[in-house]
Amino acid sequence: MQRLLSAVVITVVLGAAPAVAAAGAAHRTAAAESAAVAGQDRAVTPRIDPVDPTGAAAWSADVRSGIESFGVDPERATNLLRTLARHPPALHGLGPLAAYLRQRSMVPAVDQVLMGLRAAWLCRSEALWAELAAEARAFGLGDRDLRRVAEGPDAGWGAWDSLMLRATDELYRDAFLSDASWDELATRYNVPQLIDTIFSGAEFILLAMLANSLGVQPDERFADRMPVDVERTTGPAGPTPVRLDTARLEPLARDTWSDEVRGLLDPDGSGRPVLNLYATLARHPVFYRPRAVQSAYIRTGATLSDRAREILILRIGWLCGSEYEWSQHVRVARGIGMNDDEIRRIAVGANAPGWTPFEAALIRAADELHREDTISDPTWRALSERYGVPELIDVVITVAGYRMVSIALNSLGTQLEPGRPRFPDVPR
Repeated sequence: MQRLLSAVVITVVLGAAPAVAAAGAAHRTAAAESAAVAGQDRAVTPRIDPVDPTGAAAWSADVRSGIESFGVDPERATNLLRTLARHPPALHGLGPLAAYLRQRSMVPAVDQVLMGLRAAWLCRSEALWAELAAEARAFGLGDRDLRRVAEGPDAGWGAWDSLMLRATDELYRDAFLSDASWDELATRYNVPQLIDTIFSGAEFILLAMLANSLGVQPDERFADRMPVDVERTTGPAGPTPVRLDTARLEPLARDTWSDEVRGLLDPDGSGRPVLNLYATLARHPVFYRPRAVQSAYIRTGATLSDRAREILILRIGWLCGSEYEWSQHVRVARGIGMNDDEIRRIAVGANAPGWTPFEAALIRAADELHREDTISDPTWRALSERYGVPELIDVVITVAGYRMVSIALNSLGTQLEPGRPRFPDVPR
């Protein structure tokens, strides 16, 4: 594939690309032909109806500003944003990081679109694939290129394009970027670009999980659909999650902090200890701020109870093999009154004795999102017995958001602070 457009900044995936929507219309998958498509188990109608801004539910100022936080004109909002408009705080929580990664990231746009298309394919997200295929066509990719994205990194790509696809496979499959991929990326990318690459891949996975679980359907203005005759493969997963014994990026030592970093990590000059995660991500200050918005939303701004939130976070941290995430949230869970037996049960899973039926459904939701990138119909119904639209959206955001964090922690090799809790001795 030609790399001539690699410096172009691609428009945010959640906005429209109408000029190329008609391209590939002959390749639209008819509903009757799609039974063999990977992802046919996905909802074929919305679970949550997108808002129609032309009807009675016109955009409120809050919704408009939430969509704009993604860097998107509200009049061009796609079905995913129009669905999230049912829960405006979620727009504000997710928008700044999405806008940064898609409009200000230091990763070249062609690399991003390849990662995004591959993540959409792996997650079997027709909605995300359709939008990104339109973006890819604007870069000059054609039918054969799109098919080769589905076929994977060994489908005749050049060395660098193959690397971007393989890195996405690793982030998706293992929640970890292999030594070989990290070393190869580092031959061309600096530290901010490495951080942006990891979070870009994880962001596309997050968007796909949201679109799948909420039943978001492809916008009619985007003509492309996933190929129907390509087997979905990601290569063999490792037998156990990988945990690095040394950091790939060391946390910034306090005596090296610039004024900008000090304003991020210790704005009031208290001298308090700073977690290794924060002192590592502060190597990329421009990225640090929007990521903090998303993190704060999940931890303090979402609609879930403290107990539900920590069950979900601990479970996805366990599933992704992120011992750092587990360690930090064991401490949080203890702080809200959960005992060590309950915390251990999270690692055992939904069938462990002692869970209420609803708590077991929460754990199943995390399992399904990790395994299938969506919540199954039975689990969705079980959650819907107690949760309304905002809570259901926040369940997906919490799991997807902390899958992103797990991917980053594992890939950066962030090390536990001394004396912190470790994983329990529970078989995987």
